[in-house]
Amino acid sequence: MSRSAAKSLSNAVLAELDRLRGDFKAKIAGGPFPQLFASRVGVVLSGGGARGAYEAGVLMAFQDAQVPTHILTATSVGSINAASFAAHSSGLVGDAKPLVDAWMELTPATLGIDWSRYIFVLAGLIAASAGIGNLIWEWLKEHHIYLHAHHPKATWLALAAGGLAVLLFADRLSYIGYVILNFLRGRKWEPDRRKAWVSFGANLLVLSFAVLFLGFTHIHVPVRGDHIIEFSAPLPLVLIALAAVFVYRMLQDHFSRWSHRFLRLPLRTGLFPNFDRIKFLRARIPEHSLRSSDIRVVMTATDLRHGVARYFSNCPVETLAQDPGAQQDFVRREVEQPDDLVQAAVASSSYTFAYEAVPMGGRLWTDGGIMTNQPILPALRLGADVLFLVLISPLQGAHDTGEIRTFLDVGLQAVDILISKNFKTDIALLSHFNRLCSLYAADLGVRPEQLELEIGSQRYRYVKAFHVAPKEALPASSLDFDGQIIGPVIVQGYKDATKVIADFLAYELARPARESRRVVRLEAERTEGNFRAAAKPQSGAS
Repeated sequence: MSRSAAKSLSNAVLAELDRLRGDFKAKIAGGPFPQLFASRVGVVLSGGGARGAYEAGVLMAFQDAQVPTHILTATSVGSINAASFAAHSSGLVGDAKPLVDAWMELTPATLGIDWSRYIFVLAGLIAASAGIGNLIWEWLKEHHIYLHAHHPKATWLALAAGGLAVLLFADRLSYIGYVILNFLRGRKWEPDRRKAWVSFGANLLVLSFAVLFLGFTHIHVPVRGDHIIEFSAPLPLVLIALAAVFVYRMLQDHFSRWSHRFLRLPLRTGLFPNFDRIKFLRARIPEHSLRSSDIRVVMTATDLRHGVARYFSNCPVETLAQDPGAQQDFVRREVEQPDDLVQAAVASSSYTFAYEAVPMGGRLWTDGGIMTNQPILPALRLGADVLFLVLISPLQGAHDTGEIRTFLDVGLQAVDILISKNFKTDIALLSHFNRLCSLYAADLGVRPEQLELEIGSQRYRYVKAFHVAPKEALPASSLDFDGQIIGPVIVQGYKDATKVIADFLAYELARPARESRRVVRLEAERTEGNFRAAAKPQSGAS
């Protein structure tokens, strides 16, 4: 897309968003609005690469509705969205305008997604091969050993074509041999016909180029002084090839280890470096404002060496532990305030396989989505009694991942599968405690929001959950950072959020005051049995 076309599309998207914002604000102004929000609101932002643009639209709807956001727990790209939203906040209401503008500016290059770096790696390999080859060539010339080609251009063209054929069909060459071997052994086995024909064609192509190359060359070898023996190329080269195959079979394990060490040299912990992303984010997320924001931002990252999740907060741990409803032991054990919040956001969003892992504080960090892509539990432990779960995939069914062709596609899909399982586990736990609260509330003739369960040293409250999710799969994959795709995704997020926020406002109008909450102490060994018999109500507010 040309720059002018991209600008035109961006303007059209922003105009559509402005229209929707005007309609939504007018609707809120014309209806009943809570004078005071009784709930402690937590927003949970998940990961998903470019699909995280959906969350930017959702957060803009929160801004327009002036909904106080007490807690933002996030992971992966959600951490970047949360950091930007809170860094530009006014009190407990964030500002999503800079975030939306940043999303609309995104291109793969601004995020360091540059596949041409691997062309340079390939060019380096070619240069190294050419240097070593010419060194050997010069050594052979000094010893009067020559490889002559009858038709040089055709010879080198055949060699290049054969090499390309091997490069493109390396994973398919051996299948025809496997088919022939099974046929000779008389095994009853039905081969994949298409795969067999492709393998046969690839082998025929490689052998044709090899025969063409060998037929055009001959070797001069000096013996006994100035006497020279001339060999036609096929015989000695075939013998050399057979000898090479024999040596390879004998030393295959050693050769595999050496190859592994060699191939690792140009590779890093991810396909792309984080330098460009860090530069982009530092220009758009004022760290001092994020650190002083009233919104509690908690970003999830995965410690690669220890295989655990860690939560990075924008405020000191001791301050966080004193917040209403916060579980102090959890905060002090699981949360830390990093020296560099932008670096922490980069660590949380270093999508595995795609971006390099981030060294920070003597540890190596990668995408928090590996451990928990929808960090529900931290929001609960920090005292949220209303949760907005912002999902970038439909609630029912898997999202469309597109065609899976490379190891990167497989890796991204594997992470998404893991993410889905973690989310279901957290939701099941939330539903369990909500069910307990509802059972006791029915016994006592009160609403579930008016109870807090005390089990051992832990306290649990009824948490109203609102889901913001697209009805259908978003038209973007994890690495589709393209304004043509991102713009409509932002608009979709805004539309979906406005509907859910309207439900929340109606709920908030009817919600009991926090002062009416009662504590019910449970015997821990009986919470899975007869729920009602274990209740020991206590008077007083939580």
